[in-house]
Amino acid sequence: MSNRSESVKVVVRIRPLSTKEKQDGRTYIVFSKPAEGEISLNNPESDDREPPKKFTFDASFGPDSAQMDVYNLAARDIVESAVDGFNGTIFAYGQTGAGKSHTMEGYNDPPELRVTS
Repeated sequence: MSNRSESVKVVVRIRPLSTKEKQDGRTYIVFSKPAEGEISLNNPESDDREPPKKFTFDASFGPDSAQMDVYNLAARDIVESAVDGFNGTIFAYGQTGAGKSHTMEGYNDPPELRVTS
């Protein structure tokens, strides 16, 4: 048995707007700074004097991020360790419509995380 261990990573991904959201004229109020692992949240009801709320994670991805970028940073090490016989878990959490399925299943092109793994 190995003593290999790793801390839990928290990775956030902003999902793309849906076709309906675009048709309804919706815009993003959440923005990502991937290099800093930061997400900022703008209050659409406030005036410009209220600064955005900022949250920092191990990594963050914007709506245009590629499936492979998310996989390489968030899942690859876990999958490779599982193939080597270690336990590993990828836990997707969020409310309905938040983008969990988009991240884990993706589109047919590019391949989703399940097929990539």
